[in-house]
Amino acid sequence: MLTTLALISTLFAAPAPDSAEAGALQVAALERFHQQTFSNTAASVVFISGKDSLGSGFFISADGWILTNAHVVHDAEQFDVVLNDGRRFTGKVMERAKDDIDFALLKIDIKDSKPMRFDTSPVTVGTWISSIGHGAGMVWTMTTGMVSNVHPSGSKRRVFQTDMPINSGNSGGPIINRQGLVIGVVTAKIKGADNVNFGIRIDLALESLSKLGAHCECWRVLTTKGTPVFLDGEVVGSGPEVVIPAMAGSHRLSAVSNGNRLERSLEWPRDRDVVLK
Repeated sequence: MLTTLALISTLFAAPAPDSAEAGALQVAALERFHQQTFSNTAASVVFISGKDSLGSGFFISADGWILTNAHVVHDAEQFDVVLNDGRRFTGKVMERAKDDIDFALLKIDIKDSKPMRFDTSPVTVGTWISSIGHGAGMVWTMTTGMVSNVHPSGSKRRVFQTDMPINSGNSGGPIINRQGLVIGVVTAKIKGADNVNFGIRIDLALESLSKLGAHCECWRVLTTKGTPVFLDGEVVGSGPEVVIPAMAGSHRLSAVSNGNRLERSLEWPRDRDVVLK
């Protein structure tokens, strides 16, 4: 009987006195994470403005290459580009994605830009994401949310849905994961709906922009046409050219061409263009 009473007493005991403090510590840790995310990313995001449009973009190289949406730049060739530190440049459109995919590459004359890295892993529902951009003309604002859906029904583009608040001016901004890597680019919202917004997956940018692979923080693997290429045992594409976002550490690259197994190690930034033939 005493044992039963002790068990009941334990089950219905008041919360530990320090539970509120533990909750506060968790909130503080989340705040620090958000603050660090903004601090690490803001300098990579730019404000783009032209005669009839404005939007966001982000550096993909240390020498001024910028990824944004094609609909941000429209048909113009030059734009005003403002950096987070207040510097202003004239940006030139270097490439628009093929097949009317909503990507464009700009370039400004700078040698100290802070590039962002990519993550082309499959996007999954429930993934925590954030973005920094210039929604509604409010510069360098950060929003957070999650991936709500992948390949929404009826979509003709390789997009994912997010509940992250998006406004006009956010277009072209990076969508990043908890590791601070770009998984997509803000592209559209459904007007009149409550936070039904969309991003284009970053792997589609690598496929649709021929100049991106040569300038982003990526390994570019050149091999014979149709040859499967493997990174750490996982297939990542096939020749003649495969672009792989750079990752920390040492990795094993391999391929089988004309009956011969080809292997080599990869490290960033030691390696960039790699020939496997």
